[in-house]
Amino acid sequence: MEFSRPNVGGRKIFGYVVPMGNIWRLGANESTKFTTTDSITVAGKGLSKGTYVLLAIPNENEWTIIFNKNLAVGYDNYKPEFNVLEVKIKPQYLKDLTETFTIQTTNITKNTCDLEFIWEKTLIRIPLVNEIHTKIMKQITDKLAGITQGEYTAMARYYLENDLDIKAANEYIDKAIAKGEGYGNLRLKALITAKMGDKKAAIEWAEKSIVRAKKFNVTDYVRMNEESINEWKK
Repeated sequence: MEFSRPNVGGRKIFGYVVPMGNIWRLGANESTKFTTTDSITVAGKGLSKGTYVLLAIPNENEWTIIFNKNLAVGYDNYKPEFNVLEVKIKPQYLKDLTETFTIQTTNITKNTCDLEFIWEKTLIRIPLVNEIHTKIMKQITDKLAGITQGEYTAMARYYLENDLDIKAANEYIDKAIAKGEGYGNLRLKALITAKMGDKKAAIEWAEKSIVRAKKFNVTDYVRMNEESINEWKK
């Protein structure tokens, strides 16, 4: 957070120094800036990672808190079309006076905290949530998923076309097919099987590829498989 810290100085603040119903830069002098390195939720609404200018429209019973993407925004060039997020927050009124405008985070947990603005006898509390658990679980799931079907297929094709370990090529194509059968990986399986010397099994794989290719009207694969089958039957 970047913000200035004006004092009450014996003045009446809200409704006077800070007019109700007008844009306020949540401080004095420079605009208040808020940066988040993760996508978060603000009072239940999504906010993408980035740096924003924080603005407010105070009213007696409800404040509008605004995240604006124009980092040079001021009172003379504020444009609503640059607003990224707006949330409505009910103010809380305190018994004790806070002399210096304060922005702070409280009630901090692993995934949540409250962003608070306090000045004079007014408190604005905004709940923030960073779904770090969800993000970490997705990373774990992606990691456990390992190599993709396309990567296994590409590895198998590379081994076959470069006359490398044919057994390894067969293992890779089997793992690709286990993730889903397609006319492409089925044909590659047929070619690898033929290279391993099992023409009968190769024909069976080629026939499976033809069925899939016809379903998607891929005539080139139908033709190539038929030509291979004729060759393997000789």
